[in-house]
Amino acid sequence: MSGNVLLTGANGFLGRAILARFLASGIPVRATDLGATSGAPDMVYRKADITRPEELKSVFENAATVIHAAGLAHIYSKDANSVEKFRQINEIGTANVASVASASGVGYLILISSVSIYGPYTQGVYDETSPCNPVGPYALSKYNAELRAIEIARESGMALTILRLATLYGEGDPGNVGRLMRTLDRGLFLWIGDGSNRKSLLYKGDAARACMAVAERPASGINIYNVSAPACTMREIVDGIAEALGKYPFPVRIPASLALFLSWHLSKIPNRRMGVLHQTVKKWLADDVYDTRLFEKAYGFQTRTSLEDGLKQEVDWYRKNQ
Repeated sequence: MSGNVLLTGANGFLGRAILARFLASGIPVRATDLGATSGAPDMVYRKADITRPEELKSVFENAATVIHAAGLAHIYSKDANSVEKFRQINEIGTANVASVASASGVGYLILISSVSIYGPYTQGVYDETSPCNPVGPYALSKYNAELRAIEIARESGMALTILRLATLYGEGDPGNVGRLMRTLDRGLFLWIGDGSNRKSLLYKGDAARACMAVAERPASGINIYNVSAPACTMREIVDGIAEALGKYPFPVRIPASLALFLSWHLSKIPNRRMGVLHQTVKKWLADDVYDTRLFEKAYGFQTRTSLEDGLKQEVDWYRKNQ
């Protein structure tokens, strides 16, 4: 790894894991985020807002590699204000980071993206050539962020690697796996379907390892990779959380066909929550699986944290901090 590494979004769920990985390895890294300070000691940290390019210029000085992990996620409101927030932070913010990075002489930009840009679920196993069909403001903003970064990289000659990460989980998880864990803990979970459909997850520590692997071996040109642990079934995810919690779901199951039929009719009720019920049920029952062989071959990468261990660590953290 040559030169200085700068990490954006250092105080975020993934950013903290990436920062911890670098610091534990003794690799110098600078960091930035919206907060006045960072919780990590013995490092250079500068406060900056990625939606304000003038704040980024001094932060990016002398950086050779930028890992752009800053972004907005896990806002479930669908009002116009949240849509604009996703656009400003994820799309415009990424364009600002890429523009200032290239103007500052940064040679290599690593953009953290999401498999959500392919759509809410997959039909079969999707690789990097599968068509993108982003649904919802978050996925659309991440897709547009990729397009903006690619355009700037092509024009400037800056190398760009895009990591499309599967659903992240782990200690302090603010996302879908964390929501499922809290639902199970409160006794509010109800089985829909038989749990045989497959999902792609990625433990945050393995995601951080993937980021470091890419930073350590700068590539030329523009590269896009899916990153995920091996697919698991929905039953394995629920059973793993339940086992770690010591709380098990009510054994009665709603057949998938009945759930789809009822949710379709309920979605016709003029109510915002009911309006998305059918799509939520479809997503729960669908596969969400990605081909990661391209990344594994390029970097010799394999995930190290098993689903069982990762879920247990998430539940243990939740118990200590809830």
